[in-house]
Amino acid sequence: MRFWHTEALLDPQLLLDLLLLAALLAAAALLVRAISPLRRLAVPRAIVAGLLGLALGPSGAGLLPTDIPAMEFIVYHVFALLFIAGGLRSAPVQKRPGSARSLAVANASIGVLQAILGLLFVAAWLAVETLHPAFGLMITLGFQQGPGQALSLGGAWESLGLVDGGQIGLVFATLGFMYCIGLGIPAVAIARRRGLLTPEDVVEPLPPEATTAGASGRGGSMLVQLAWVGLVYALVFAVISGAVMLLPAGSKLAATAWGMHFIFGSLIAIALRRTARRARADRSFDDVRLARLSVIAVDLTTAGAIAAVRLEVLTTWLVPILLMTLLAGGLTLLGCMWLARRAFPEAPFSHALVLFGMGTGTVSTGLALLRMLDPQLRGTVARNSVIGATLSVPFNAPIFVGVIPFAATQWSGEPSMALGAPLVVLVAYLGALVVAWRVFTPLRLLRPLRSIWPPSPPS
Repeated sequence: MRFWHTEALLDPQLLLDLLLLAALLAAAALLVRAISPLRRLAVPRAIVAGLLGLALGPSGAGLLPTDIPAMEFIVYHVFALLFIAGGLRSAPVQKRPGSARSLAVANASIGVLQAILGLLFVAAWLAVETLHPAFGLMITLGFQQGPGQALSLGGAWESLGLVDGGQIGLVFATLGFMYCIGLGIPAVAIARRRGLLTPEDVVEPLPPEATTAGASGRGGSMLVQLAWVGLVYALVFAVISGAVMLLPAGSKLAATAWGMHFIFGSLIAIALRRTARRARADRSFDDVRLARLSVIAVDLTTAGAIAAVRLEVLTTWLVPILLMTLLAGGLTLLGCMWLARRAFPEAPFSHALVLFGMGTGTVSTGLALLRMLDPQLRGTVARNSVIGATLSVPFNAPIFVGVIPFAATQWSGEPSMALGAPLVVLVAYLGALVVAWRVFTPLRLLRPLRSIWPPSPPS
């Protein structure tokens, strides 16, 4: 299914899958309320709903009539609406800004480190058997880009010698979601118990009367907010359609442009809100209701993305995949926590939690974890996440446009050459990112450097 072809909207399965998602979210809410460990840990209902859909759907027991292409179609479009709703909100007032820039560079840095780890693992695994170098790059693709990108590139690399590439990509993406859930939720519980959360990390929900009337009491209705979101999405389709028309017939860049629809949505939404504010015509925007739309979008995309994963486990590659992802999941969490106080001036744990969710799943799963600390996504971290994901595009582009395709084409039967050249390029790019940290972000190398959670510097 091509997600940008509007005739797909006529598929009746879309309505059925939307109803199934609503039912799964309702069932998850009941389970979280009824099961005390889930309630005590504040496990996001969207994650529970996704796991229910995965277990009962086509990849599991087959009890739900879920259509995975239709579910992917829903996730594709609602994901863009999440970025649009976040971009339309007013810029948060921050005493110590810079966290969004840190998220942008950190996201790319985590991806490079995961790719280096994967290639080093493949090199070490030569003592057991030979693996294609693209196998090691699946950590970055599956963990950071999700099932769609991992399936697409993995399948394309089958012609370059990566046996079962598409299915390997799906397995990596599935395990990425599992590590996001399995490590992210306990991390929040440990942070609460050890007092690692600052007042900025925890955003208490507004009372029902405030969420009904809006924070200011004068914002536009929910229908008006939906109209703004719809207008921006229409502009996104117009801009991308116009850009694609300028490309040569059959250009592969067309699919890439449509794959970045959420970035276009975020940029247009931010520009629209800033223009309205400068013209003093932003009274019809309501940040509280836009935040509620973001919450709905996060729930739908998280539950849908997890439920749409295909569990074709490849027993041939099970051992190296499990070992590689175990290393990647643990080291990604440690890296995010190490950056927490050093890279994020405000709400350090919340920013690191979102970064971990982005580094093992998608932006939506990162925001789903954030809802454990900010249920209504109305704090600064939620909007920083949208802005940071948008700003990360130029930092990630060299990895996914240049380095990873280059590494995948190096397979020629000589593993040392196929692994050595990509490793050199990745290390060089990591050096460029170190410079970006110094120039672009508020990173402070708090000591001792070996400490995951160093003492807070004097204000």
